[in-house]
Amino acid sequence: MRIVLLVILSSILLLPSCGGGDSNPGLSSLIIQPDDGRDPILKTIAKATDNIRLAIYEITDLQSVTQTPAAPADSVVQALIDKARSGVSVRIIVDQNQYSTGSSALLIEQTVAALRAAGAIVHLSSTAFCVTHQKTLVIDGPTTANPGLSGTAIIMSLNLMPGYFGGTRDYAVITSETGIVKEVSSVFDSDFVLVNPHSACYYAHSPGDTYYPPGASDTPSVSEGNLLWSPVNSKPKLLQLMGSATKSLEITTEELTDTDMVCKIEAIANSAAKPNIRILLSGDTGSNAPAVTKLLGLDLPNLSIRIMPGQPTPPATTPVTPLYMHGKQIIADGTQAFVGSENLTNTSLLQNRELGILFTDPEMIARLYAVFISDFSASGNSLPAQTCTLNCGTPINCP
Repeated sequence: MRIVLLVILSSILLLPSCGGGDSNPGLSSLIIQPDDGRDPILKTIAKATDNIRLAIYEITDLQSVTQTPAAPADSVVQALIDKARSGVSVRIIVDQNQYSTGSSALLIEQTVAALRAAGAIVHLSSTAFCVTHQKTLVIDGPTTANPGLSGTAIIMSLNLMPGYFGGTRDYAVITSETGIVKEVSSVFDSDFVLVNPHSACYYAHSPGDTYYPPGASDTPSVSEGNLLWSPVNSKPKLLQLMGSATKSLEITTEELTDTDMVCKIEAIANSAAKPNIRILLSGDTGSNAPAVTKLLGLDLPNLSIRIMPGQPTPPATTPVTPLYMHGKQIIADGTQAFVGSENLTNTSLLQNRELGILFTDPEMIARLYAVFISDFSASGNSLPAQTCTLNCGTPINCP
């Protein structure tokens, strides 16, 4: 399958088809959880012969780590351990907040210990970013010793924990496009050795209140127009993607709290084109209430919001219904799409390390759209969002 990647800030780049003679046509595919399970990730890891780079927020997918649901023997972490033992270089960045104080901290610590015992090199993320929320796996990316490697990247919204293979709606894109793999590898290498600043980034609801906001110097030069890096360029690229919609706009996100994003949706809904806007949110994120109240308060027939009421930690290893909406994706006019780790929040877009990807491949978008429609409309999958009447939080006022 060939991928055609959208360059948001400049132009549209059309990659050659597989039959066009290009030695690297940028073969890509879409992963949807829990439908696809671990297999696409495991098969990609199995191809590694030189190196593996993993940036991850939470990682516990190992059978020896006691958790509910339990991980199977053929888990993602076990595959990484096997590769490390075989001599493949395995380097991992784990968010230090989740490792130290998160609800899964003990499980993550046990997983990291098992990886290190197998020979993997695991670094905790720098506090230059409030949180390293990126979920990206690179197999055989270029290195200083072997710059000719092309490799494969998996850009994900899911964490590598058992529950994300059975109880959450999540997405990922697998691509071997040379420029993408090279840039993701470069940023990883920079983040891997990035030291903690004297004053760590501190969460705030607005950029002006963020203590020690991440700076441009924390990220090496990035130029791939189809990659969205937080805190560098995710926000303007997502705003432009949404703003391009004239017929339809489908959004899924765990969190929708950023004022600019909410106001952009309002402007699109009220535009002369009046595209059909459908938003699917998680069912237990109370911080979304101001956005839901603001948007549903517009009382527009072309704007609807639903929630997926599943729980974030499912009690089963097999897919459950309703799922918890953890995935982050946007489809504009059925022709342009985004998948990544970014939530539509100030913290995610301007304070964290995050990564997403833009694409226009028709087959990938068709599948993404079909799953969205099923989640949005199938009985039992989602419920209508309700405007809140109490404890709505700070009202959202658009200019």
